[in-house]
Amino acid sequence: MPITAYAGSFLEPAGPVAAGQLSHFGVISGLMLIVIVPMFVALPIVLWRYRRGGAGAYRPDWEFNWGLELLIWGVPVALVVALGTALWRQTITGDPYRALGPDPLVVEVVALDWKFLFLYPEQGVATLDLLALPEGRPVTLKLTSGTVMQSFIIPQLAGQIYAMAGMQTQLNLVADRTGDFTGRNTQYNGLGFATQSFTTRVMSP
Repeated sequence: MPITAYAGSFLEPAGPVAAGQLSHFGVISGLMLIVIVPMFVALPIVLWRYRRGGAGAYRPDWEFNWGLELLIWGVPVALVVALGTALWRQTITGDPYRALGPDPLVVEVVALDWKFLFLYPEQGVATLDLLALPEGRPVTLKLTSGTVMQSFIIPQLAGQIYAMAGMQTQLNLVADRTGDFTGRNTQYNGLGFATQSFTTRVMSP
C-alpha cells in the first residue's frame, strides 16, 4: 500500500480564519508581482540592448536622473506602505485570541509526548489525537503543554500557535464544512515528532 503525505493547507480553506490567510496571501503575492514582473521583463531587454555591439548608448559622464530616482525609491516606499497596511489589517482580523461569535465551544488542548489530549469541559469527555468539532459553531481552543514547547496547527482551519508548559495560549476558529482535517505539531520535540499529528473531525451539530 503506498504511503501518501498530505495534510491540506490554507490554500484549501475550510473556515473563515484560513480563508482570511488565503486572501492575505493573494494580496501579498499580487503586490510582489509589481516588483517581480518588471524585473523579468526588463532584464532580457537590458542584456540585449547593452550587449557588445548593441544599440545602448555609452554615457560615462551620466550622473543623475529624477525620473529614475523617483522610480527606484518611490516604488519600494509605496510597496512597503501597502505591504505594511495589508499586514496590519490581517494581524487585527486574524488575531487568534479574537472571538469569532457568541457561545463558543471551549476545548482545552494539552500537548504531550507525542500526542495531543483534547478536553471538553461542557461535555465531560476527553479524546486523544481526535479533535471533534461542530460545523458552524465558534470554537475556542485553550492550549498548554505537559512537556516541552510545541506548535499547534490545523492548516485548513487556523494558523499556527504555540503550546507551552505552565502557560496558556488561545486559538479561535470556525469550521464551515464537515470533513476530516489534519492537524499536527510543527515544533521539533523529539523522536516522535514526525508522527505527531491528529484528526480534526468536523460534524453536523
